[in-house]
Amino acid sequence: MKRDGVLFHAKHAYRPNSLGFCGPDENGTILSHLQEGSGGDALVRTLQNFEAAYPFLKLIARNSARKVFDYSVPEAYWVGNDLLSRVDPADFLKFAREELKGSGMKNLQASFKPLEGGVIAHHSFYVMGTYVGSGGDGPNIVNDGRRKVAKLIDSCRVSWGTVLRVEARELAVKSRPLRIGDAGLSLGEAGEKMVKYDPEVRPFGSVRAGDVVSIHWNYACEVLSPRQTRNIQKYTAADMQTLNRLLSSDGSRRK
Repeated sequence: MKRDGVLFHAKHAYRPNSLGFCGPDENGTILSHLQEGSGGDALVRTLQNFEAAYPFLKLIARNSARKVFDYSVPEAYWVGNDLLSRVDPADFLKFAREELKGSGMKNLQASFKPLEGGVIAHHSFYVMGTYVGSGGDGPNIVNDGRRKVAKLIDSCRVSWGTVLRVEARELAVKSRPLRIGDAGLSLGEAGEKMVKYDPEVRPFGSVRAGDVVSIHWNYACEVLSPRQTRNIQKYTAADMQTLNRLLSSDGSRRK
């Protein structure tokens, strides 16, 4: 069965939208589509109005000769796959300057020069670069402190967790939180935490212990395959390594 890239994208975009962080005030519309399992034109039109997520999909799509909602494109952005290696760093820089909006983009743009070719068009890089990149007006390690910035990044990045217990509307998962220490960004020891989920959104009606789920703002978005689990771990590690290079070039930002 062909996998639906529109629904995959909507699953990961829904939670921050419902909290009022990203996109138009359409979380009820998005949720109804997710519960019905319908990724039609109305949902596409809603998702096209997200200020950051949709432009990132267009960037990845044009660099890989794919359609914007080909499943592999939102998968690359939220989880990670080989399409990310096709995004030209020069095009990514132009994209950050001309197509993305908001003060956080000043942070991300300022990250490109010291990082040279290490930038990745991945959601975690976007989140980490926005929060810890130098030269912008958004939250950073200097004016907000390590703990607060780490909590923001940990909520905003798409992480993963192994399901331990299934409750009516929550999952107990084992996951590794993001930490900021003297060496920069890292993942801490695995521990248990509770995340929300919607049993009416497939495949969560049959989620079970041992499944690995993607998590965005403490909401379980999708059940990940072993390949996807390996990729999100791989690209998250790469993003942290890249941003740690930026932090090490300006050690004052970790104090």
